[in-house]
Amino acid sequence: MRASLRRIWLTALSEWRDAIRSRRALVLLVLYLATSVMCMYGTISALGRMEKELVTILGLPADGPEGVVTESLWKSKPFRRMVRSAVGNSLVFEDLLARHPVELLYAWFAFLFAPMLVTLVSGGRVADERRTGSVRYMLMRVTRFEWSVGKYAGQAMLIACALAISALGTWAVVWWRLPTGSALRLFAPLIGWSAKTWVYSLSWLGLALGLSHLTRSSGKTVALGLLAVAILSVAPTMLEFFVAHHGWPQALLHLEALTPADAKGSLWRSSPTALAAASFHLATLGLAYLTAGAAVFARRDA
Repeated sequence: MRASLRRIWLTALSEWRDAIRSRRALVLLVLYLATSVMCMYGTISALGRMEKELVTILGLPADGPEGVVTESLWKSKPFRRMVRSAVGNSLVFEDLLARHPVELLYAWFAFLFAPMLVTLVSGGRVADERRTGSVRYMLMRVTRFEWSVGKYAGQAMLIACALAISALGTWAVVWWRLPTGSALRLFAPLIGWSAKTWVYSLSWLGLALGLSHLTRSSGKTVALGLLAVAILSVAPTMLEFFVAHHGWPQALLHLEALTPADAKGSLWRSSPTALAAASFHLATLGLAYLTAGAAVFARRDA
């Protein structure tokens, strides 16, 4: 067991070194950082325009710092009733009450783009090595399953670094655009949401790499991955709709547990128990997707 874990770790380090040498790590970093910074800049700009309209409509003084009106609106009872109705889950709503609206919008964008970024950046890694034949050299030293898990671990580490740096870049935008007090208060939450996004990404990473075992073409892998992201993202909503309105068997709702979207709701919670359960669910799901792809690859010529 210890020898197997060591070989997996060495495979992950090899994936890390190869990403740095080929500058894929730089592409990953730039893509995550640019996406996060642009989303945060756009979010704060949109909130600023909304505040100006509210100031004009309500006749408030126009010389206050940016973000104050947004916080006041978030704390108002009518707006909270509207948010409660939209969220649905009372436990999630209670955890969101103490959050700053800017960090919630950051989290929403992070969860939205994570599956697509993971698929685009990491989806073709296994297919590329199968196409070039470099996988054969690795399989002389490790088993196929160890190689697959090592690739997964290496990509997970790269994504963790990219998310951490993108969170710092996002906070720099917050520091620039919002009052100093709000920016200081948002540093830890933004890092926390990046950590949650990484956990959420683990399931999609397993799916992307699992599909990458099925073909030697990275283009086909990315296309299959994006299609799978679209299907699995809407699957829970569609199942609930057909069960509620078209008489489908209630037992079909258990299939939601096979989709990452089913556990994403728990990542909005502050409860350690809920977060631990969601993290275990998503990590297990990612390994299950990866194992399914590796099982198909085990029956094929490398």
